[in-house]
Amino acid sequence: MKKDVLKKLNLVLKIIVSAFGLGLFIAHFVAPETWPKTMSYLVTIILPFIPDIFEKIGLKTSVRLQIAYVLFIGLAMVMGIDFDLYKTWYIFGSPCFDKIAHTLSGVLGAFVAKEILGRNFKKVNPLFSGLFIVSFVALTAAGWECYEFLYDKIMGGHMQTLIADGIDDTMWDIIGALGAGIITAIPLSN
Repeated sequence: MKKDVLKKLNLVLKIIVSAFGLGLFIAHFVAPETWPKTMSYLVTIILPFIPDIFEKIGLKTSVRLQIAYVLFIGLAMVMGIDFDLYKTWYIFGSPCFDKIAHTLSGVLGAFVAKEILGRNFKKVNPLFSGLFIVSFVALTAAGWECYEFLYDKIMGGHMQTLIADGIDDTMWDIIGALGAGIITAIPLSN
């Protein structure tokens, strides 16, 4: 696709995701018992534009990566949190949306790591590249789980108890992201 088309698509996706956040934020004031997640709706409005904020301070990302990011935000925030798919989408009697989101975060993390490598190194040994990508995915997956834990402890949230309590949920989230990161690293590291 031409770069201009990708830029327009990126902007349209950002506006759509933010519009969902704004619409749900307004719906909260109409029916707060049905739409109770005010802070999530506000975050949904802002998150699509984080790459633009990073660009202002000199951290540029490709338009393709920004599109993948916005699609992930739409999946994880709008569908998962705002529309409660984390709690309501079951396969074989088990909630699965959380695992899908964490697995896709491993794929997205691998592409972010590859972009970091591509911007900073001209030629990289494929073994180093693969190790860097997998390490980056592992760090971001573990970092996210630490964020969930701290958010729950400090803010009184329930991010780690949306589906199941305990270490099993946390470990499966990390394993899902890491597994997807490893699989994605294979073609990206060459």
